[in-house]
Amino acid sequence: MLRTGLLLAFLGLLLLPSRGSNLNPVTDFNSFLKAGRHDGTMPLDDHDRRFIIVTPDGASLDHPAPIVFFFHGASGTAEQAARTYGWVEKAKAEHFFVVFPEGLGVRPDQPPGFVLNPRIWRDERGTIPNLVNDVDFFSTLLNKLEEVLPIDKRRVYVTGFSNGAGMTFTLGGHFSDRIAAIAPVSSQSFAPVDQLARPLPVYYMVGTADPIIPFNGGTTTLPWGTTRDFPPVQQSADHWAALDGCPPTPEIVSDKDGVRVQRYGPGHDGSEVVYTIVDGNGHHWPDSVEPLPRMISGPRIDSFSATDRIWEFFKRHPLPHDPPA
Repeated sequence: MLRTGLLLAFLGLLLLPSRGSNLNPVTDFNSFLKAGRHDGTMPLDDHDRRFIIVTPDGASLDHPAPIVFFFHGASGTAEQAARTYGWVEKAKAEHFFVVFPEGLGVRPDQPPGFVLNPRIWRDERGTIPNLVNDVDFFSTLLNKLEEVLPIDKRRVYVTGFSNGAGMTFTLGGHFSDRIAAIAPVSSQSFAPVDQLARPLPVYYMVGTADPIIPFNGGTTTLPWGTTRDFPPVQQSADHWAALDGCPPTPEIVSDKDGVRVQRYGPGHDGSEVVYTIVDGNGHHWPDSVEPLPRMISGPRIDSFSATDRIWEFFKRHPLPHDPPA
């Protein structure tokens, strides 16, 4: 009861709307050509799929810009993600598009709720009913944005936190020929990915004190009361290194101040898996303003910016050639 009560108490803080979030959503994709933030909806399979997009200054057909998709965690929202993880500020500073898609509730035909009907991503793990197709949501949204906006198709990137990180892995498995690189944080790879259309660079970050995705595997109780068994997170790093054709033993890139960076590679076509382990970090994106209490997310380490590191990784990894039409 105490755990649930704390969750409900923090609900108002987590989902507090920022200025402008009550405006009617924008549905004309041409309006996204104007620099700034836009709220949008896209009808798909009898649902209005919501997203937020930030358009950078200076993007044009002569100067196409990269695009980053960020997927929020379970019970998150597009609004919460846009103000929490630093991607809006990074996009404005580095001049790229950033998109925050929003998931639907576990029961998508019912009003969403933080505890009783959390917004989630169907990342193809066996424990989540696939009542809607979030893979199709991503591909349809990307197609529509590329039709209208000056997007550099060689620099399409996907990242996400928690359940959004699971979705990031899943989308990487489906669209490695269109996505240049992925960066999942604080989750595992659940989709049955056995081969890739092309080698896909991966930046994978986890914490050793994560109570929701246990570092060494085991049984854990999620914030809304369900119990799950997880394998060690190392399995996800090893699996994606094998998919990319990387050597099975990583090299130590750095190991200081409790942050251990390991690199599997080089793999096929210069791909790599950078596996970052943050000692003592819980279910937390380093250097974010996530307001969940410690009893739910565990300790937080903010000695560096995960967003900065991921963007630097993305910049090193464009597609080697234009994606198929």
